[in-house]
Amino acid sequence: MNIRFFFFLFLLLGTSVSAYDPHSNLTRENKLPKELENIGFSDVTGKSLNLDIPFRDESGKIVKFSDFLSKGKPVLLSPVYFKCPTLCNFHLNGVFQGLKALDWSLGKEYQYIAVSIDPKENESVAFPKKEAYLKEYGREGAGSGLHLLTGTQESINVLTKQLDFRYAWDAEAKQYIHASGVYVLTPEGKVSRIFQGIQLEPRDLKFAFLEASSGKIGSFVDKFALFCFQFDPRKNKYTIYAYRMMQFGGAVTLLLLGAFLYINWRKKTNNNRQGVT
Repeated sequence: MNIRFFFFLFLLLGTSVSAYDPHSNLTRENKLPKELENIGFSDVTGKSLNLDIPFRDESGKIVKFSDFLSKGKPVLLSPVYFKCPTLCNFHLNGVFQGLKALDWSLGKEYQYIAVSIDPKENESVAFPKKEAYLKEYGREGAGSGLHLLTGTQESINVLTKQLDFRYAWDAEAKQYIHASGVYVLTPEGKVSRIFQGIQLEPRDLKFAFLEASSGKIGSFVDKFALFCFQFDPRKNKYTIYAYRMMQFGGAVTLLLLGAFLYINWRKKTNNNRQGVT
């Protein structure tokens, strides 16, 4: 009786163990929800944009996007919307945390533009938003470098299509579904870098602005630091470029060797002149 009971129990446990696959949840096809399939960024790095697009600035004045590029400074661009209840606020806060930690100043070395993807928004929303961020940033003259733009659906479509920034309206949640990130533009309107996510590292921002300006801003030390770093799109940041470090190390070695040989040559020359053997 006992033997039959244990035999039955063994079969039951064996069946249960063999039926359970601990990796079953990993082997299932992992798909994005349908509403997220066409949301996000594309790599448009190097693309020259046609930015002769009308928008309204935070004062309600009609401006063209290209007006801000005429200042000859690199531009940081965020596609957002100002009444966003979640992601956009985190994004804008993250951007300004990075800008505050940067030793370069908004309006002096670079421009920052946030463009609303919601055609229903206007200067009544953009103006107080700008004032709040200028107060938080706390640097004199920053107002000339911060621009919060709103526009018609047509203008928004022209800009986002060129950037291949894809988003959608969620009627049920009554909000836009979109990704978070920024574009770095050259003063000529070319996409230089794209950073995805909420947090921006000050070092990455500095290198991106330096690249976008073709070295026209920044000190010698900044330019030398950029020489040793390269943007890694997989990590979404700048990392040490081993080949450049090897080049630098080789150059230093040759310089030291040359200095050593020169000193020895000078010493022997002086000794020969003095008759020392």
